[in-house]
Amino acid sequence: MITSSAWRATAVVCCGLALAPRPAAAQSAHRLEFRVIDSVTGAPVPLANVDVTSPARVAAASTRLTTDSVGQFVVGAAEGEQLLISVRRLGFVPAAIRITPTPRDSIFVIALAPSAAVLSPTITRARGATRRLAVMGFDERRRVGLGTFLDSARIADRKPYDLLSLLRPYLHGCTMIFVDGMRLLGLRDVKVQDVLAIEIYDSNLQAPPQFANPIDSRCGSIVVWRRL
Repeated sequence: MITSSAWRATAVVCCGLALAPRPAAAQSAHRLEFRVIDSVTGAPVPLANVDVTSPARVAAASTRLTTDSVGQFVVGAAEGEQLLISVRRLGFVPAAIRITPTPRDSIFVIALAPSAAVLSPTITRARGATRRLAVMGFDERRRVGLGTFLDSARIADRKPYDLLSLLRPYLHGCTMIFVDGMRLLGLRDVKVQDVLAIEIYDSNLQAPPQFANPIDSRCGSIVVWRRL
């Protein structure tokens, strides 16, 4: 049984279990079996990347393996050969284990400690205008500054009961109403919660041609943009 203190280690190699002796003719090489587990839960760690190198063979390339579905991998070691085992898995602290020469086949357990997920700070910058308003020309007309422009933030600041109460100071007998670019006779069916922005023009001297008042050029126009 592996104690809780052993599970908290970054990497633990234990239980070098001797397997049954083999015939003398086969003693020149040994079978080393490794099992990679989570140091906290004890669950196997599959698909971990394993690099096996031998310090005695400096020029030799390392052997790369992957743990199977039960966290196991097997390597062969020559008689008296040392091995350096490196294990990496996303979500765990990497481990590097040196295996000293063993006179027999053995089983080793490597416990990987989970790594804490640390996210770098992010900064989000928000703009008052939405893409819809930019496409509809609201942003450009507000930049020019001919008229009164209410975006969603300014509408919310006024805390209107409904859209009619918000616009009543700007409504006159000949005021032309546009909703989403189309002429509309009244505002009672438009909910203030659905309004994204409003453009208010006192007369055709301010209003762009598409929102000019065709009845009386001295009368104003109100353009309401809703959220889609």
